[in-house]
Amino acid sequence: MVTVTPFGTMPDGRPFSLYEISDGTAGGITVRVTDLGATITGIDAPDRSGTLTDVVLGFDEGNRYLDNAAAYFGATVGPSANRTLDGRVPVGGSVYQLPQNEGPNNLHTDPAQGLHAQLWSALADNDGVTFACAAADGACGLPGNRLFMVRYEVREATLRVTYRAVSDAETFINLTNHAYFNLAGEGSGSVLGHELELKARAFTPQDAAHIPTGEIRPVAGTPFDFTVPKALGKDIDANDEQISFGSGYDHNFCIDGFNAEATEPRVAAVLHDPVSGRTLTLATTLPGLQIYTGNFVGEEYGKNGHAYHGRESVALEPQYYPSNLARPGFEKAVFGPLKPYCAINEYRFSAR
Repeated sequence: MVTVTPFGTMPDGRPFSLYEISDGTAGGITVRVTDLGATITGIDAPDRSGTLTDVVLGFDEGNRYLDNAAAYFGATVGPSANRTLDGRVPVGGSVYQLPQNEGPNNLHTDPAQGLHAQLWSALADNDGVTFACAAADGACGLPGNRLFMVRYEVREATLRVTYRAVSDAETFINLTNHAYFNLAGEGSGSVLGHELELKARAFTPQDAAHIPTGEIRPVAGTPFDFTVPKALGKDIDANDEQISFGSGYDHNFCIDGFNAEATEPRVAAVLHDPVSGRTLTLATTLPGLQIYTGNFVGEEYGKNGHAYHGRESVALEPQYYPSNLARPGFEKAVFGPLKPYCAINEYRFSAR
């Protein structure tokens, strides 16, 4: 079941809407998304007593997402998510230039021109909503006339997100969702007591500018070992060069079992809040998962007047490894007429 309500107005006067998705199942979730940026604005999930609480940071008013576009709350980020060395994208014998918006490098394409800042078309049905957004050749600095599609579908306590993209020329596509989660409820304070388990025996170390060095390093014996569940706060201030580079966790993990031909997602992460009992199991077909503990979130006023601060949420961002075209050992996120882009993420909620 999908209900639609007005949510805001673009600078050029076009209205955008809020879509609420639920299948009405007892113990299920309710998801809210908007056609502005194909953005997740809220997820109501039950705790161990069945009480529903919104576990995603965001804003009550749609236009706040426009005013705070650079925060990427709940947004579909692309065509180039995460960081790109020098903003340079070599594809098909040519080099394309993304904006250098984080020193000499690129972060998340562009705050004003990226997919998160665009008004997508929407088609709702009984199970969910499909959003679509076209990008002309050269838009965002990348080649190809492209069509991006994101479908949000709710079944009981699972949100399934399917990404597809087609292009008439070889191009770079690395999409992710940038929802910030606090399983105790948005605006409820620190997430350092949340317990995280990752199906990742390795991660990609980065330099001081947050660009992966190209090494794939085992997590064993490091603060990045989440192969056994542990609190996010346990090692977040460890005396470790990588921790200092990220001011905590802001790193890509190599999720075990990647298969480029897979059509169903595998479990990548399990996030658990011991207080409420809520658990989020994230599954994906993508090779990497960026874990970001909101270290650089400044005081930001969100839903219900709540003030958001650093380390009061965690983003779990499935994607191709950052700056993958610049690193020989990384899976390349290049797609085109003979190779469309497709990825599936599932957010499975439960309580214990």
